[in-house]
Amino acid sequence: MATVSMGEGDWRLSEMANGMERSRILTIAASVRAMIADGKEVAPFTVGDFSPDQFEVPDELLTGIIDAVSEGETNYPPAAGLPELRESLSEWMKQKYSLDVGPEGIIVGSGARPVLYASFRLFLEPGDGLAHGVPAWNNHYYVHLNDAIDIPIAGTPESRFLPTAESIEARIKEIRVLILNSPLNPTGTCFTRDELSAICEVVLNENQIREKEGRKPVILVYDQVYSTMTAEHIEHVHPVQVCPEIFDYTITLDAISKSLTGTGLRLGWMALPPALAPPVIALIGHMGAWPARPIQKAAAKLYAKPEILEEYFRDLDQRIAERMIALQSGLSELSEYGVSFVEPEGGIYLTTRFDLFETLGVTTNEEIRQWLLESAGVAIVPFQAFGLEDDTGWFRISVGAVSVSEIIAAMDRLESALMTEFGHEPHA
Repeated sequence: MATVSMGEGDWRLSEMANGMERSRILTIAASVRAMIADGKEVAPFTVGDFSPDQFEVPDELLTGIIDAVSEGETNYPPAAGLPELRESLSEWMKQKYSLDVGPEGIIVGSGARPVLYASFRLFLEPGDGLAHGVPAWNNHYYVHLNDAIDIPIAGTPESRFLPTAESIEARIKEIRVLILNSPLNPTGTCFTRDELSAICEVVLNENQIREKEGRKPVILVYDQVYSTMTAEHIEHVHPVQVCPEIFDYTITLDAISKSLTGTGLRLGWMALPPALAPPVIALIGHMGAWPARPIQKAAAKLYAKPEILEEYFRDLDQRIAERMIALQSGLSELSEYGVSFVEPEGGIYLTTRFDLFETLGVTTNEEIRQWLLESAGVAIVPFQAFGLEDDTGWFRISVGAVSVSEIIAAMDRLESALMTEFGHEPHA
């Protein structure tokens, strides 16, 4: 049978499928795994994952999963999630974040991605504006999947790469859905109370205007999957905590993927005003995107014991801090070579700049990334993978899959490579 040419892509596929791009982060990570498998010494600072060798999930969660399987909990769960899980999650969020949606406002998914996708499908029509910070994780891909209009709102080093109320207000008339992430992937920075409150006021003011005009409101999707991971003296805040009036326009996303380091266990959830829940339940049901019943049973028991969770979170924060301290210490020694970073505030990421363009005689972040990988065995992700296309030397470093000793060794290799490249002479 003859192949019919329809331009770029495969003529059998939809326009959406032909335009779909694979995650740049996962592409880089795959190449790094191949290098490690070949025996090369590489520090995998790439994916936002947790190595089980470095970070274990809570014992209570594992025991609960095993018990549930042993008790025959192997059939379909309800599409919205087990009632006891929705109850324990809603109570936990009420106590921790002052967000009270009740059990009926909690919809469970197989990780945060299905409920994130559902939150976009719930509100976006083709051609609606989807606004997101830049850099930020995967939002530009979701723009394509939803046939939306891309509204990137670029952060700056001065704003810790977070979108500001002023930058959002400048585009607010075009926005149907605004997604915010704190602590932010890839930068490891968090909104303060004042910063988040100012953004909420921008959304509320616009929605008052739209209500009078009979237009659909701006919806705030708040991705807080790293919310339990904050640096010392840094407070994670939820929009409802700083602006209770935003409740009716806010969708919250969370998961055990990061907070319990269980990325492969695939349990996330959406918290939303209960009246909006039925279509989300239907979509999750049609997708079959619910977590396995044993994981739901185990999580229900664990989230009903906040004291155990808090102890786990404190220990996790300490272990992340140990790695961040080692990383910052090593990078600080390299400031004369054009290396700098933004002070970390939460999550497992450090925003780092390698201003090596002149030294290496290159013009792109990708060339710097390749040099770091090949010369120092330092595997990192450029901000292009998070929608910031300018070649400015900014990268994400993740500490979720490395030990303190691996970080120290990587910093030593990096220093040696820079000394060689600079001829032992750093910037004056």
